Amino acid sequence: MTSLLRTRLRHPIVESNAIIGRLMRSDRGSVMIEFVIIVPLMLLVLLGFTELYMYMRAVSIVEHTAFVLADSIGQMPQILNDNSTSSVNNLGSLWSAAMLLAAPNALSSQGGVIVTSVCDKAATTCNPITPCVPSAASPQSLTAATPKIYWQATAPWNSSVMTTQVTSTSILPSAWPFRTGDSAIIVEVFYSYTPFSMTSVFWKTAPGVQTIYERVYARTRSGQPLELCPAQ
Repeated sequence: MTSLLRTRLRHPIVESNAIIGRLMRSDRGSVMIEFVIIVPLMLLVLLGFTELYMYMRAVSIVEHTAFVLADSIGQMPQILNDNSTSSVNNLGSLWSAAMLLAAPNALSSQGGVIVTSVCDKAATTCNPITPCVPSAASPQSLTAATPKIYWQATAPWNSSVMTTQVTSTSILPSAWPFRTGDSAIIVEVFYSYTPFSMTSVFWKTAPGVQTIYERVYARTRSGQPLELCPAQ
């Protein structure tokens, strides 16, 4: 009787051990567990690469826009202070070209463009008696000169927070070789980029809007300061 009682008392323990052993040896449900763990990680990596690509593309587009615009302006004889696109020399044509170069990014609603013309402060072409009238070219030499902002134009759709970083006290980099009679063009391009836009609904503390900024320096092909002339 005592032996039978002990056997019956041991049965629950033996059965529990057997059940645990079977569960440890069973692979049922392992696929579901792997799916639950791996798929979120794969989605996280995919989203990370997508966000990185979108940011790098936005930076590349801003750089390309600034370089092409600066190179094109440097070849122009003069610019007309007219925001229409009736002439290729109008400011409006430059703003339109910038929007096309920045596509598919919406530069007109999320960005800005600022163009600055720089001249030699002591040169006669930097202080013309009659602007936009052809005059004798200023003599050039290898003597260091002082740059001066000749004029500055801003796209009409620029945001108020996108202000120029080219000031009267900080026009050109110290490494830029600016000599007597020199001139330069500075193009600044801004773009407001929203990172993690695809996951912002779920990630409320995601980083906010970042401003991508590119500034390009170029010399005028004519060697003379680029004029901003009245609209015709």
